[in-house]
Amino acid sequence: MLLGLVCNTINAQIVTKQELEEYTNIGDMSWSAKAKELSNEYKLNELGELSLSVIKEYKGQSKSQLYRKIIDWVISMSSDAKSAIQVSNEEEGTIIARCYLPNIAKRTMGDNSYRVSIRPLIKFDFKEERIRMTYTLQNYEVLKINDDSGYVIMFGGGFGVTGNGVTKDTQIWALSDCFPFAENRQHPKVTSSRAFVYSLSCYKILVDKIDTVLKKPLQTSDDDW
Repeated sequence: MLLGLVCNTINAQIVTKQELEEYTNIGDMSWSAKAKELSNEYKLNELGELSLSVIKEYKGQSKSQLYRKIIDWVISMSSDAKSAIQVSNEEEGTIIARCYLPNIAKRTMGDNSYRVSIRPLIKFDFKEERIRMTYTLQNYEVLKINDDSGYVIMFGGGFGVTGNGVTKDTQIWALSDCFPFAENRQHPKVTSSRAFVYSLSCYKILVDKIDTVLKKPLQTSDDDW
C-alpha cells in the first residue's frame, strides 16, 4: 500500500505504508494511551494547531544552496508548483508549501468507516549553513463512509436490500475537538488517537526525507559545469 506524499497532486514522491509503520511504534499500548502519552510532549498552540519545528545545520552550504535544494524538491513532487508553493522568497530565505498526505489513518466501527488525511503547512527558513523547518497541522480531513445496507430473504425473488446503502461524508475535524486534547470529544476516540500518532510519524518522516535531500550535492545545469 502506498500513501501519496504530495504537494497538490500525487506523483512519484511517496511514503510507503511500511515506512509509516516503522516510524509508529506503540508497542503493547493502546492507540489512545499512546496518543495521551505523546500529548504530554506535543501540545497545540494558541490557535489549536499542532506546530513542530526543527533546526538543522549543514556545514559548507550557503543559504542560497539550501534554498535551491528545497525549492527543487518541492517542485519535483508537484505537478502544479504555483498552487503548492504559497510563499517563495530566496532573498528573505523563506518557502511555505502545502502538502497532502491521504489516508494516514483508517478505522471501521460497525456500519461506519473513517479515513483520515492531512494537509500540513511546511515552512522553511534559511540562513547560512542552517535551515529551520516548521510543520503546522491545522485539522484532520475525514472521509466518513456509512454502509447500512442489509439483506433479507425473499421467497421467489432471491434477496432484497434494506437500508440506504453507502453514503459518504467529508468532514473537517479540529484537533482541539479530538482526543487526546478534548476529553469531552466530539469525534471517535480511537480514530482521533490514530490520526494524532500517525501525524507525528509523518512529521518525522518528512524531517528525515528533507535531511536526505539537503545532504545531496546540488544539481546544476550543463551550462554551469
